Amino acid sequence: MAQSMDETHSYSEPTALELLAEYLGRPWILVPALGLVTLVLYSGTLFFEFVWDDWPQIVNNPIIRTWSNLPRAFSSDLWYHVARHQVYYRPLFVAWSMLNFTLFRLQSWGWHLGAIVLHVGAVASVFWLARKLKLEYWTAALAALIFALHPIHIETVAWISAASDTMVAMFAALAFVAFLNGREPAGKKRTSWWMASLALLMCALLTKEMAVAFTALVGIYAWLNPADEKASLGQRVRGAVIEAIPYAAVTLVYVLLRKHALPHLTGQFDTGHGMLEMVRTLPLVLAFYLRQLLVPIGLTGLYYTPYVTGAIFKPVIVPAAVLGIALAVLWYWNRREKDSTVAFAGLWLLVGLAPALYLRGFGNGDFVRDRYIYLPSIGFAILVAKGLRLLPSLKAWSAKSVQVSATVALCSFYVVASLSQQVYWGSGFLVLLRGQKLYPGNPNVFVGLAAEYSERGAHEKAIELAREGVHEHPEYVYTLLALAETNIRAGNFDEGRAWLDRFLAVNPDFLKSETGIASVAGLYGRMGDFDRAFGLCDQILARDPNLYTALYNCGNIHLMAGKYGEAEQLLSRAVQLVPEEAGPKHYLGRALLQDGRVREAQPYLQAAVALDPKVWDYHYWLAAALERSGNIAAARAEYQQALRLNQGSTEARLRLAALEGK
Repeated sequence: MAQSMDETHSYSEPTALELLAEYLGRPWILVPALGLVTLVLYSGTLFFEFVWDDWPQIVNNPIIRTWSNLPRAFSSDLWYHVARHQVYYRPLFVAWSMLNFTLFRLQSWGWHLGAIVLHVGAVASVFWLARKLKLEYWTAALAALIFALHPIHIETVAWISAASDTMVAMFAALAFVAFLNGREPAGKKRTSWWMASLALLMCALLTKEMAVAFTALVGIYAWLNPADEKASLGQRVRGAVIEAIPYAAVTLVYVLLRKHALPHLTGQFDTGHGMLEMVRTLPLVLAFYLRQLLVPIGLTGLYYTPYVTGAIFKPVIVPAAVLGIALAVLWYWNRREKDSTVAFAGLWLLVGLAPALYLRGFGNGDFVRDRYIYLPSIGFAILVAKGLRLLPSLKAWSAKSVQVSATVALCSFYVVASLSQQVYWGSGFLVLLRGQKLYPGNPNVFVGLAAEYSERGAHEKAIELAREGVHEHPEYVYTLLALAETNIRAGNFDEGRAWLDRFLAVNPDFLKSETGIASVAGLYGRMGDFDRAFGLCDQILARDPNLYTALYNCGNIHLMAGKYGEAEQLLSRAVQLVPEEAGPKHYLGRALLQDGRVREAQPYLQAAVALDPKVWDYHYWLAAALERSGNIAAARAEYQQALRLNQGSTEARLRLAALEGK
């Protein structure tokens, strides 16, 4: 009995931290926990809008609206309807988009939820990959947590169109896991794992071009980890080549399939800059990525890193020195620890980024994007996790205490940095304002903000921005289109037409794409050149009668021409295609109102205001409908709101004054 009491007194209850560690020590609990953390971190993006490429790739993409178009996804460019000779061959991303459209139609929250779920899948894949690379359990868990929280992934998760980067990373990580499983000498079903690895690689390739680096990663791993540890250099090289050959064959099949689907591929190569300028610029680009990984602040979708053409010390020598130091640290670390995983993770980071380093495939300055580092950052997460687990004791702190404290501090920084910078992806306007603040010289900022201000009725500011863009970046042809559009929206038709003619003269391919034709038709309609506008509308609607942009623009053209019946037909179809958008409802309401059908018009005008209450003329036309129906008090309130949003509206001021006299 006394012995039993002694045992009772020596027993101590486990602490909460120990209990948590015990539960998380089970993968089937750890992985869902990582997923929950990721979901909470990005839950705010569920309230974000469609921005930028989301419009052509989702809202205005005819392919994704029915599964019967799936074969078309494998035989055409992702942006076939936007511009000819594009390079985006991503059929599995299109299939994912079809699934989202089936589930959520055009409810942006559902698409954002899908993007978060993909990131959760990528996080789980990173954990599995880290374990297969023989990382200790908690080190692998830490690598997955770092990957989940790192702010560099904001663009990829918060911007729906960047989900292809999440998909390719997930497929590539899983393909490598399967490769490692098939490589185990005593492993079961080695052939099945090997075949699964090849199939997953094809999935990655059909999602995004970044996967072309996978074969090199297989070869590098096989070279660093030969089947025979005593193999000579020649034997290691030969073994690495043999293991990489099947993956090279799959990549070749993908290249041939891509070439068949895109027979007129041009590559969009920048012919204005040579290889020497590209080589001079590469150290700056690589150092930029390294800085964003190490200190992820100042993140945006509008970085601007133009070619290095002048002085070389600051933009070339300094970045090259920084990269040299980073490589020296990795070399010393690998040599000291005699751990090939360090070398492999570092090479995964560099080789994984390689497809995005052919700068001539991008526009000048458009070289750095956070989404390009998503797949390579798996290597960075592994390196940071291993580094944290190597931290030594510090004075009164044990090594474990130092490691836990450093991990908590780093992850807390990641969470704060992520939450504070996610908000800038909430709308296209916020993205552009962020870009203007950080990189005001970016030509995309001039073009994008000019369009935003023009749509909001701030015509003078819009024209000023577009004119500045033409002056600062005469080589960027879309500044010409921006100046044409802003002038035409402002009613300066002669000047707008001159800039439009100039743009079409230097970029005739714009009128070869469906959306380009629809855009130009809309501009001719605004200028009252209805014959040319109707001719373009007939051309585009004959090609694709369900293209949202064509229905919307051509419906508005008929509205401006006073053909209210035709406008109603086209705009009604636009509303059916995109019921979540305010614009088609507003203009359909205007067509009905101007056709004298006030009772039918009012619900559409009210719906437009409810969907987008920040547009002044939505309130103005709703007020006009309310006034005509005899609801003077409600009309007065809407005119007042229109004036609050656009104080320069003479029409709203006059109508409000007229109502005050009643």
